[in-house]
Amino acid sequence: MSAMLGLRARAPRRPRRVFYGWWMVLSGMYLMFYTTGVSFFGFSAFFDAIRLDLGWSRAQVALGPSIQAVQAGLLGPTIGYLTDRLGPRIVTSSALFLGGLGFIILGLVETHWHFYVAFIFIGSGMGATAYVVVATAVSNWFIRNRGKALGLTFMGPGFAGLITALLFILIDDFGWRPVAIGTGIGTWVTAVPLALVLRRRPEEYGLRPDGDSVPDEASAPSASEGEGASSLPVEASFTVREVLRSRSYWFYVVALGAQQMAITAMVVHHIPALVSFGLSTAMAGLMLVVFTVASLPMRFFSGYLADRYNPRLVLVSMLGFQLVGGIIFLVVTNVWVAVLFEVIYGTGWGGSNAARLSLQAEYWGRNIFGSLMGLQVGAGALGGLFAPVFVGWVADVSDYRWAFLTVVVPLVVAMTMVVFMRRPPVAEPIRETV
Repeated sequence: MSAMLGLRARAPRRPRRVFYGWWMVLSGMYLMFYTTGVSFFGFSAFFDAIRLDLGWSRAQVALGPSIQAVQAGLLGPTIGYLTDRLGPRIVTSSALFLGGLGFIILGLVETHWHFYVAFIFIGSGMGATAYVVVATAVSNWFIRNRGKALGLTFMGPGFAGLITALLFILIDDFGWRPVAIGTGIGTWVTAVPLALVLRRRPEEYGLRPDGDSVPDEASAPSASEGEGASSLPVEASFTVREVLRSRSYWFYVVALGAQQMAITAMVVHHIPALVSFGLSTAMAGLMLVVFTVASLPMRFFSGYLADRYNPRLVLVSMLGFQLVGGIIFLVVTNVWVAVLFEVIYGTGWGGSNAARLSLQAEYWGRNIFGSLMGLQVGAGALGGLFAPVFVGWVADVSDYRWAFLTVVVPLVVAMTMVVFMRRPPVAEPIRETV
């Protein structure tokens, strides 16, 4: 009887709540989906419409996204630093407001300088903000499941081709100016509110990474039990100055910059190049959808692999896929070869994201993740500035096959740099306080 009474007296179990980090993953997935769709892939939909309407050369039009890349690079270190210090909500919502304003300005341009000013705003608001801040915020909330969380987050850009396809349809029906203005308003209405979901670190809210339970003082291990008794995860802990003295970090930065050269040129000139290879504009636009959708499975699976195996080897494999795809692009003559390129290149590019960021967090930890990402975006901006304009210039004087031959080499460089990276010495574990 007493046992029965004891059972009745026991408080019912409360249903376990979903760890807040997963809500951030969903928010980050949409932010990456939208910003990548309109400011990265999306400009390919605007490219020929703007060029033909304004009577500009390919190089002149390509200078716009190049300026966006430079602006993102210049602001990258500041964005990363502010994210580590102020948290992601203020940084992201403010920047996305500027990005939306940039698209509205784009819809009103009449001269070159108007056009380039618009891309300064777009670069300030979308060029690095979503990528740096979302990846930093998500990474800070996970350790054991970091690769899977980042993989899910970076599935957002995998769906971004759907936005680009929609932009093609809308531009064809209404013209590029109203669509640009509508894109800016859409940023304010949908992206800015979701930026407010992001938070800095779980410890600031009495939580632990991955949703692990917070031990009370009675159950906490004593000093006599040693560090092995603690369930706290062991993390790398470095200062920015220490990391900047690491040869492996600079290999990592060069690899990212080289990959950025290849992907930026590919995205800006993707559709015009396919049209020059003989595909129709509609089919070329469809190929961009194939490219982004093909990247989806590996976006998540590479994060899963990075949680279980060496993320450096996973990243090298993904860069290898991208390199093979880049070579196939040089011989595209029909839609089937184009599909083969889209699948292989998309798999490599999509899978590299989660693997690369898992590698960064594993080697150098969470406490300066945003600052390091900002520095890397800044370094990669040089490639983002040079590659699209150079490819456009070569295409103007020759053709797109010769132009894209020049951006195969950076992928070889990126693979080589990652192969020669070495794990930094094991640091003391971070003492977490809650």
